Amino acid sequence: MLPIPSPAEATERLTRIRDALLVAWRPPGTSGAETDTANLLRLPDEFFVMLNGLDARYGRTGALPDDDATRLGDGGLLVLTELITVGQSLGASAPTSELNRLAVTVGDWIVRHDGRILTLAPVVNGLALIANELRDAQTLEELTLLMTGIVDAVAPDIAADRDTTDDGRPWRVLHLNRAIVATRSHNTELMSRVFDDLIQRLPADASEFFREGARQMEVVNYPPKVRDVINRYFHALTQHRLH
Repeated sequence: MLPIPSPAEATERLTRIRDALLVAWRPPGTSGAETDTANLLRLPDEFFVMLNGLDARYGRTGALPDDDATRLGDGGLLVLTELITVGQSLGASAPTSELNRLAVTVGDWIVRHDGRILTLAPVVNGLALIANELRDAQTLEELTLLMTGIVDAVAPDIAADRDTTDDGRPWRVLHLNRAIVATRSHNTELMSRVFDDLIQRLPADASEFFREGARQMEVVNYPPKVRDVINRYFHALTQHRLH
């Protein structure tokens, strides 16, 4: 089972995150600034309580009235992004990581309710943190499917990927990470679906991904069936380029 907290569990985690950030916080000498920070830290509590209430009222899946999944979900992601910036400025790495994980909870909630993801970066960062901790092939497969749901829910303006000058743009990182997670799942059918999507969505990056993947096959002891898929895509793209 994926280690992604539900909205109800997220509220409990936020208590620890808030305490850690407040300990790290150094007020600049004015009570107003300190109060503003404390108020900001309380906002996600109210947000996740609201998400939990909407799940209870409308069910865990299905569209919400007035496109609330997109509107409310993005509001929460923007607050989490602001808190992540606060955590980074304080050098509070552990609570900052936890906030990124909670962004995955919001992304999953948006997907479940047929919304659009407008703020992608914290969700992608949280997915990467989770992926780096997983070893079980079945759980990695589940994470790949969640990442696919995230890809499909990303707002069209982001998915259009018009500005390709930033290698660290969340859309690019999401696709490359999803392909890596799919490979680690050892599910060759899933790998092929994700790889086909990678070639279509990020054609400029696909060749290098499979070149590096083929190299990794020689370093890491992957099963033969996984090696075969990687090598097949690598050689297919190489031959296409030579023609």
